[in-house]
Amino acid sequence: MQDVTSLITLDNVRVYYALSPDKVQKAVDGVSLHIHKGEWISIVGANGSGKSTIAGLLIGFTPLSGGSRMVKPDVTIRGVLQHPDAQVLGDTIEEEFHFALSSLSVSAEEKQKRREEALHTVGLRKSPDAAISRLSGGQKQLLNIAVALAAKPDILVLDEPTAMLDPGARERIESIVENIIQQGTAVIWITHHLEEATLCDRIIAMDKGGCVYDGDPVAFFYTPKVEGDVSRNVESESICRQLGLDPPFTVKTAYILKQKGLLLQATPLRPEQLVREVNS
Repeated sequence: MQDVTSLITLDNVRVYYALSPDKVQKAVDGVSLHIHKGEWISIVGANGSGKSTIAGLLIGFTPLSGGSRMVKPDVTIRGVLQHPDAQVLGDTIEEEFHFALSSLSVSAEEKQKRREEALHTVGLRKSPDAAISRLSGGQKQLLNIAVALAAKPDILVLDEPTAMLDPGARERIESIVENIIQQGTAVIWITHHLEEATLCDRIIAMDKGGCVYDGDPVAFFYTPKVEGDVSRNVESESICRQLGLDPPFTVKTAYILKQKGLLLQATPLRPEQLVREVNS
């Protein structure tokens, strides 16, 4: 965390939907969050837990049923939804950038420069006059990410951004995020693939519309074993497991080694961390 001032604050927010005259679905129920400059936050949880609703609230798409959303003045927020077609406005790549950047007080030359840089950054090698309808789902998602990056946002919300991407493109997006958070952008990465959550600074876990965890990734995936208590299964007691989520392969491998009496104090999250622990 690089700045103690909140860029955006959700205070006791609620989003309710009427399913019938006497039945209400609580998509989000009483969640409070503070997002700071330069944070990389992963929001995780089972399907229907409220992750995408939180994304909509942060971007400003979803209306509140209660609570408040407060944004610091002059903060630019951009988001990428998990369904690429849902946010496409233009017929061509050039039109899409035009619509997305039209509100910015920058020259036409600067907008063109940003478009070219953003397309190069995400690896989308297409002509500006290329029809968006002819792009694949993965290419449309890369375009949406490029458009969001071109706005140089203070907050970037990514809702399942890699769902349609191949492994190489996923790694590229992760590398892009690592770069922009160093420049001060706050990134909220919403995913059900927990391997993607191991790079972040902070995990927020949602369950049944509520925030049930907000803190360090290591503490989310690992539960410390009480000294002298050999009966506890620390894997089943981790917060991740309690929520019924599948830990990353590295974490599961580390638990197998712990059961064999190895790496008892280690808490690796990434494969390269596990390799270092094994070789140390």
